[in-house]
Amino acid sequence: AAADGKTARGAVRPDGSQVHLLSAFHVTESRTMAQREVYAKTNEIPELLPMLERLSLDGMVITADALHGQRETARKIREDLGAHYLLIIKANQPSLLGAITARLAGTDGQFAGTTWTDQVKGHGRREKRTIRTAPADGIDWPHAAQVLRIRRDAGPTRGPWESKEIAYGITSLPAALAGPRHLAIYARNHWAIENREHYVRDVTFREDAQKTRTGSQPNAHAGIRNLVTGAFRRKGNANIAAARRYYGRDDQRILALYGYL
Repeated sequence: AAADGKTARGAVRPDGSQVHLLSAFHVTESRTMAQREVYAKTNEIPELLPMLERLSLDGMVITADALHGQRETARKIREDLGAHYLLIIKANQPSLLGAITARLAGTDGQFAGTTWTDQVKGHGRREKRTIRTAPADGIDWPHAAQVLRIRRDAGPTRGPWESKEIAYGITSLPAALAGPRHLAIYARNHWAIENREHYVRDVTFREDAQKTRTGSQPNAHAGIRNLVTGAFRRKGNANIAAARRYYGRDDQRILALYGYL
C-alpha cells in the first residue's frame, strides 16, 4: 500500500488554505483503500497512522515518502499494524540519512551481491534504476532490517545519460523476505498512487478545477471519484476516461456495474 497526499487546488477554504487529502492506495488492486483530510493547522504526519489504523494491513508493505520518515510511524506500522514499511529518507532526518549514506558508500563491486539494475524505454526516453542494499545492523531506527540506495539515470533512447537522481531509504523487510529486486519493485510501485489515483482525479475528473469547498464536500467528492475509479478497474477498465463515457451513456450500465441488476 502506498501512502501519499494530494492538494485539491480548486477547493480553497474561507481562510485561504487549500484542501489537502491523504490517501492509502492498494498498488496491486489499483484502488484507494482510505482517504483522510489534512486540516489547515496540521500536516500529513499525524494523520497517517489514524488513517492506516482503520485498515487491515497485516503482512502488507507500506511505502511512503520522506515526510513520513518518522520513528513513531515506523514503530507503529510494524508493531501495531503488523505491516512492514519502506520509507524514503531525506534531510529531515539528518542523522539517519548520514548513517544510511555511510553504510551504502563504496564501489559497485563491493555491493555486487546486493545490487539490482532495471532499464526501461518508452516515448523516446530511457531510464535505468539501480538499487543497492545493505543490512541495517547498528542503525538506531525501529525495526530497521535493511537500508537501500536507488539511483535513477535518464536520457534519450540514443546518446548519453542526461540526469541522475539518488534516493535513500530504510525498510523493516529482512533480506530473506525481500532482496534488492523486490525492494526496487516496492519502491517503484509507490508511484502508482500518483499515476493511477492523483493523475486520474486531476486529468480525467478535472478535480483541480472543482470549486466545491464547503465543509467535508471536497473530501466526499474526491472519495466518490476514488470509488468510481476503483469500480471501473475492478470491472477490467484500464482507460478510466473511456469507461466514464461508456457507463455515462446508459444508466442501466451504472446499475449493473454496482451489482443492482
